[in-house]
Amino acid sequence: MKTPLSIHILFHSAYKEGVEVYSTLYKVLCRDSASPFMDGLDIPVYFQTGDDSGLTSMVNAGSEKSLVLLLVDINMFCSSAWRESVQNLLKNNVDEKLKIVVVKLNNHAFSFLEGLSKDQMIVLQTESVMGNLDEFKTRLFETIIRYLGGAKTEKVSIFISHSKRDKGNTGEVMAKEVRQFLFADTKLRSFFDVHDILDGYQFDQQIKENVKESLILVLLTDTYSSREWCRIEALTAKENMKPMVVVSQLQDGSERLFPYIGNVPSTVFHGDWRPVINLLLRTAIDYIYESQLLESLCDDQATYLPYPPEAHSLSILKEDKTTVYYPEPPLGNEEMEVLNSISSQMTNKKKFKTPMEKQASDNKLNDAQIALSVSDSEDLSLLGIGKEMLCDLTVELSRHILKAGGKMIYGGNLSKDGYTKLFRDLSDQYGKYEKEKKDVFYFTNYLSWPLYNQMSMEDKADYLSCRVQLVECEPSVSVPVDMKNEFVVPDNDELSYMWATSLTAMRQQAESQVHARVLVGGKVIGFSGRMAGIVEEFITARQANHPVYLIGGFGGAAKLLSKIIEKKDGFNSEQLLKVALEDKKYKNLYDYYEKKELHIDYSFLDGITIEDLRNNGLSDDENRKLFHSTNVMEIVSLVLYGLSKTLNHA
Repeated sequence: MKTPLSIHILFHSAYKEGVEVYSTLYKVLCRDSASPFMDGLDIPVYFQTGDDSGLTSMVNAGSEKSLVLLLVDINMFCSSAWRESVQNLLKNNVDEKLKIVVVKLNNHAFSFLEGLSKDQMIVLQTESVMGNLDEFKTRLFETIIRYLGGAKTEKVSIFISHSKRDKGNTGEVMAKEVRQFLFADTKLRSFFDVHDILDGYQFDQQIKENVKESLILVLLTDTYSSREWCRIEALTAKENMKPMVVVSQLQDGSERLFPYIGNVPSTVFHGDWRPVINLLLRTAIDYIYESQLLESLCDDQATYLPYPPEAHSLSILKEDKTTVYYPEPPLGNEEMEVLNSISSQMTNKKKFKTPMEKQASDNKLNDAQIALSVSDSEDLSLLGIGKEMLCDLTVELSRHILKAGGKMIYGGNLSKDGYTKLFRDLSDQYGKYEKEKKDVFYFTNYLSWPLYNQMSMEDKADYLSCRVQLVECEPSVSVPVDMKNEFVVPDNDELSYMWATSLTAMRQQAESQVHARVLVGGKVIGFSGRMAGIVEEFITARQANHPVYLIGGFGGAAKLLSKIIEKKDGFNSEQLLKVALEDKKYKNLYDYYEKKELHIDYSFLDGITIEDLRNNGLSDDENRKLFHSTNVMEIVSLVLYGLSKTLNHA
């Protein structure tokens, strides 16, 4: 599944703001995993960095177009290797599917490369992205709109929809202010009917034609909803699926708000127009990107909306289309009930689906227990992937499995930065979002001895209130009875052995309740178990003949497991063990197992072929995609498709 666009942020490793810029832009342009039910833009965002040796490679995102943000600070400017790397990118861009935009972060950036003209540069007031973040967003958003839309020279137009009948002329005064801001501080143009209606042309025709060619900024003042032409402008925008943002400036109130300016982003003016314009530009990117993505999914029976469907949508959708695709995330149950009720009375009933729901078809997971094995990997940043993308994938997998009626199982620790807290927060938000009964648990977290002995009653109550069931697994037989209620640090061979055997016991107990397992990332060195957690959970799942979904594109243990299965570069179980043994503590634990005549056997992995994974409902080619993809939407869609296929036809 190709996405219309991917963003790649390139910076010298000595540039202090680099990682922070990536993290911020990921949340702005893709999704913020801390707010999973907010509408993200879904644009994949990667980063590549390096020292004075330059850029080694750029991740292949599998997108139709790529926008490269080159953060040219003094370190990059002085690096001949970086200059050569960027020159190679330009030379290899024969199909023009890659656009390089320089962000000027030093006085000399204009002369970084001859092939980069000034119209490919974002210039800020000071040499700091984070210090000029709102200004940077304006420049970047406009660049993305023009690149996605194919425009080369035409300016983006904003239609200012406002009332002229307010007490104190509030609407008209605001319209003049925002028009002045656009003229003075942006490269955007505006349509303001007082100034832009051409003599000799029909008023209504010009208004409607300009709405169709613009982004719509609605200034919601007291009299807006009562003005006929304001309503016509808003309806024209809706009927033509134009991006719209509402700025609420009600003072004394309105007898009746116009209902068709709902279901769009809304904000309040606080004296600065830039955040308002940035919201409108971001909304425009969302509409353009989603239109291109969703259109690629449509067949003769399907159409799309670039925004969440509403009752008004049913009046503009073509009668012969039975399926309507709309952007992630899926609507809540209460909204879908309204749409389905109206649709059921139409000649051709409509089905509303997001791209990921399309892959899951109409099948439900019916309380199936899906285990998710996920942890950070050492090579994540080398792959151009930040922690934000890994968290995003984790949340999107979990959220869509829950939406399809499944339940989640996790066997993680309770560290401050661990994924247990992420699942707890997601479960809490999902419970509030779906308004289910309070006794429904969405996540079950299996805890190994002695980790649960660290938990206070307050901690346990916190998880329970968030619909997370905690299962305290029995320690292994190696743990003395008088130590069962203690927390111990594994600072010698015997205690390390107790930890490792108890982790194995926990993983076996959890697997007995699992219907399928998804594996992502994972340490390959420096772990506490008899094997790396992802590796042991993979082996345990395969031995139980459970469907397994191995996601290797995020590096770590999952990537090495996929290499073993694909017989790639001669990598096998012996080499995986060799990597693990580089850690002295694990070498001691491995030798301790040997003294007890308990050989830690990795060779089981060498006998697994890609054909052995077919019980997960995916073809060999689809499993290979999972081995290598970093496209969150593609990965989640494949996993949902496989789960619905195998669990509903078992």
